[in-house]
Amino acid sequence: MGSGSNSKEGEERVLSHGDVVLIRSDLAVLHGPCFINDRIIAFYFAHLSAGLQDDDLLLLPPSIPYLLSNLPDPASVAAVADPLRLASRRLVLLPVNDNPDASVAEGGSHWTLLILDNATSPSTPRFVHHDSLPGAPNLPVAARLADALRPLLLSGSDSKRGTVPLIEGPTPRQTNGYDCGVYVMAIARALCAWWNNGRDHQEGGDWFQVVRREVGAHSVKAMRADLLQLINTLIQEKAKANSPSKGDADPGSLE
Repeated sequence: MGSGSNSKEGEERVLSHGDVVLIRSDLAVLHGPCFINDRIIAFYFAHLSAGLQDDDLLLLPPSIPYLLSNLPDPASVAAVADPLRLASRRLVLLPVNDNPDASVAEGGSHWTLLILDNATSPSTPRFVHHDSLPGAPNLPVAARLADALRPLLLSGSDSKRGTVPLIEGPTPRQTNGYDCGVYVMAIARALCAWWNNGRDHQEGGDWFQVVRREVGAHSVKAMRADLLQLINTLIQEKAKANSPSKGDADPGSLE
């Protein structure tokens, strides 16, 4: 999902951040009004991951959940997922896209967030789905991903393996047809701040109240500008780090 220019200028690389490479057309996506593409979500999840205080919370780029949802059998799912240690994490954030055709790059029309929650009640894991559209249209897609992951969460001899529930979490509603991906990132940001700064998760609490309080149309609108500023700051920092001397001219911003 997303939009961008196919011209040389649009494909110009502007920032490498971890395993993610942003191109100039991604900046146009953030200026909007445009759907958010998977590169931007992967970039922001990598940025959030770098600020976490432990590895009990895992944020996965969109490509991994999409792959897990579309693998042909449980053995293939296990081969991809086992290195991620999903069952031992407290929380795992998985972006969900409704692209029905894996051969179509950036297909689909809606982003949502599925969370594997081993924190609220470690003895009884659950999946929580956040969908910013009324009626949770992405629930069947999230359910397919949850179905693929359930066998990995409990031992094969555990009779409760099929009972890991999937529930809808409280999600503020988007007010247009293109901000679903920004809601996914805003929820992830609120949850990571809650994890780092609030200690409710140590007492069995969940993140629902912080999502209700911190995610909404106003914060989502501001987040596009915040992301552009973050990207610009990282570009400036990398340019300064690569500069041969402190006296070099300001590399400028990419607005």
